[in-house]
Amino acid sequence: MFAIAMNKIKEDYFISYIYLYIFLMPWNFSNGQMGVLSIILLIWWLIIGKKREYFSKLKIIFEFKPLLLIILFFAYSYLSLLWTDNFETAKTALKYYKYYWIMIPVLFTTLTKEQAKNGLYVFVLSIGGYALFSILIYLNVLHVFQNNISNPRGILSYSIVTIYMAIGTLSSLLISYYSKSNALKTIFLIITFLSLIGLFINNGRSGQLSFFITIFFLFIIYRKNILNIKILITIIILISTSLYLLNSFNKIDKFKYGINELKEVQNNNFSGSWGGRAYMWFAGIHIVKENPIFGTGAGDNIDEFINYTKTHPSDSTWLRSFHNQHLDTLTRYGIIGYILLWSSVFLLLYYLRDLELFFTIGIVFFSITFFSGIFDILLLMKPYNTIFMLIFLLLSIVVYKNKSINSSSV
Repeated sequence: MFAIAMNKIKEDYFISYIYLYIFLMPWNFSNGQMGVLSIILLIWWLIIGKKREYFSKLKIIFEFKPLLLIILFFAYSYLSLLWTDNFETAKTALKYYKYYWIMIPVLFTTLTKEQAKNGLYVFVLSIGGYALFSILIYLNVLHVFQNNISNPRGILSYSIVTIYMAIGTLSSLLISYYSKSNALKTIFLIITFLSLIGLFINNGRSGQLSFFITIFFLFIIYRKNILNIKILITIIILISTSLYLLNSFNKIDKFKYGINELKEVQNNNFSGSWGGRAYMWFAGIHIVKENPIFGTGAGDNIDEFINYTKTHPSDSTWLRSFHNQHLDTLTRYGIIGYILLWSSVFLLLYYLRDLELFFTIGIVFFSITFFSGIFDILLLMKPYNTIFMLIFLLLSIVVYKNKSINSSSV
């Protein structure tokens, strides 16, 4: 179906533009990229919307419970302005959601089930392209400013790139496994290989760690299929190759350094990357205890952290980020906001449970996001903030439109 859809590109330039929009999103070539591309997307949709009856479909957005929940989370985020004092910081945090209000109505009313599937494939193809980009930098074929063989991150931070590679490795492997087209199997297996290399030549430990945790999760979920020889061999090859690459590119030492930094925490020595994060985590837990239900509001959590540093001196008091999406959400929006956000994800996965490929891709994406979020504030990092909403939307469209098709055929 992917090949058929791609052959029809000339028949619908708007859908082709959406595929381009998706493909370019992970690259983030400039600060204004998402703004320009999203405005074009919105204007084009407004021009053709009446004729294609897109506007009449807006009501279905509120019929799909996972999407409604995440919209309520974003609405609650804006509502928290009522009890925040630092409006400048709040505006900075909330601006990361601004393109969602274009993506949600446009994509949900426009794309069919098959087009949303294709959008997911296009996204993974884009990740494969970025993996090749990073590898060429590592091989000294391409030269990019502030990049070298030890940090071939390209145009994004290495923490984001490594998460890309983790998602690309597992998602492309799944697409290849489920695809009936030999050509697609080959293309996505190549992306699996490129992403796996890209995962371990880059320095993001959170992405690498979440990659292994997600494999373990998949093993638990599909443990009944472990006797399938093809699946078992694939898992063994994937894990053994990953461990070999982790050692070959000298990344194990970085984990050892992090563990040693955490060991020093018991002596109140919050040094290094992981030690500094541990200090922020202690501070974050303290702030959550002070404001458990509603949080401090969108803009006051760092101010509360600064107050914490006055009574808890440390070498890490200069930090101004929790480096933890979970604590950032909890400190800003409390338990209510946190539950709204992650219940939308879990409910979406529940709805996807009968669509094995897309359920598993959802597990891969949200698991890597969840565990990487222990080390970074991903929803406040470009372009991952928009990618999170993109994947949420595409998976929502797949399951909602699939449900609509099944209902209409009864």
